[in-house]
Amino acid sequence: MIRSLGKFWEFGGGRMVIAVICAHSVSISIGICQSYSAILLPQLKVSEKYRNLTEDETSWIASLGTITNPVGSILSGVLAEYFGRRRSIQISSLPFVLGWICLGLAQNINWLYAGRLITGVAAGMSTACYTYVGEISTPESRGFMQALGPICTSFGIVLTYTLGYYMDWAKVAYISIAFGIFSVIAIEFIPESPAYLLKQNRVTEGFDVLLWFRRNNALAQQEVDRFHENEKLNRSKTISFREMYFGPQNVKPFLILVGLFFLQEFSGIYTLLFYAVNFFKESSVDINEYVASIIVGAIRFSMSVILAYLINKSGRKILCTMSSIGMAVTMLIVAIYVKYYEVNSDQTKILSYLPLIGIMLNVAFSMIGMLPVPWVMVGEMFSIQVRPIMMGVVICIAQIFIFICVKIYNNMNTALHFSGTLMVFVAASIISAIYCKFVLIETHNKTLEDIEAYFRNERREMTGMDNRGFDDRSESSDKVIAEVKVES
Repeated sequence: MIRSLGKFWEFGGGRMVIAVICAHSVSISIGICQSYSAILLPQLKVSEKYRNLTEDETSWIASLGTITNPVGSILSGVLAEYFGRRRSIQISSLPFVLGWICLGLAQNINWLYAGRLITGVAAGMSTACYTYVGEISTPESRGFMQALGPICTSFGIVLTYTLGYYMDWAKVAYISIAFGIFSVIAIEFIPESPAYLLKQNRVTEGFDVLLWFRRNNALAQQEVDRFHENEKLNRSKTISFREMYFGPQNVKPFLILVGLFFLQEFSGIYTLLFYAVNFFKESSVDINEYVASIIVGAIRFSMSVILAYLINKSGRKILCTMSSIGMAVTMLIVAIYVKYYEVNSDQTKILSYLPLIGIMLNVAFSMIGMLPVPWVMVGEMFSIQVRPIMMGVVICIAQIFIFICVKIYNNMNTALHFSGTLMVFVAASIISAIYCKFVLIETHNKTLEDIEAYFRNERREMTGMDNRGFDDRSESSDKVIAEVKVES
């Protein structure tokens, strides 16, 4: 066993895993931030000081954890571009520490607002970890390595739900400080992204980092040569600023990802996350709401581990499509159940655990595709020249969607009733399944250079199902390519 681990480290796999874990450690803090309102709001409502909070104030406390995410995302892209991926991740951990201190010391609602705003900025800034992991991974391992991010996030969520069951929100905030400090220290011991170093023309350092990860001179040199070949191709075209940011290699993935994130948020994934305890109260589940939240958090964590296995075995498209179908079916069952007893409120409920089972299955299906995969793909689909900036922009937009969904949840319940809100989630999941089947491209086992070339319409190695949704080449040109291949 020890000998096997030694070989795993010696041949580079272990070094890559350690670096990825250190980079994704910041995702634990993201998970805590996302789930903190689920334990904070119910405790505030029964406290002496905060029990008179209005619905609008509670919705602001929940949503302020997301409203500043876009600011952090844009800032993350700028920091990653000019100071490096590693330093950007490290800097993002500092606002977490400050935000948790504000929440732990909170004496009034303004302190709560401030703490949620600051941790929201930190959560947005932390997404640079996906850029870093995407750039140090091999095409074969990239899906698994990126999937460690959702695992860490899910761990932070289930940890928060569990701590919230045993202790008050202020103590949970103090404990959360430790994870921010850990990330600052851990990042110090991993190397910078080789892609960033090569882009800065620090070729020797970039090669040394690749050699440290790959443990093979030929493989390291091959990646350096491929990077320079891609750069030479870009320079030969004299790409303008407009072409760099608004060319097909970036506009197409931008549109695909924005559509994917829109459907992700409106399918109820993050609404359930931010309002977990209140959500189970609305569902009238015959179990302690905190215990139900812990169960769902544990399922989410378990399924994120399963995803890490599946994502290297199956393509992104099939995972997202099946995930969306499963989410639609399970949420539809819960919606019908809730609607029946809204209409027949005088009847004694039977199968009282059905909503809990439905929500558990919904979470399980979301974790094998629609929740984690968009975050994995956002680190794969943009060209190296603009990757951090464009990632920041897309994540900024995604987090605006999250803020909107979290903020309007109470208003939706008032206007549509709880069953109507659930039906909105069902509709978004159905549309998502269609979108993933016919629009989403496949990036499984493709190099970052191949993905960029595909969007430029320069190469046709992207063989995932339905990858022609954004391909504007005619059928005649396809025939010419086929004839050339036959002749050769």
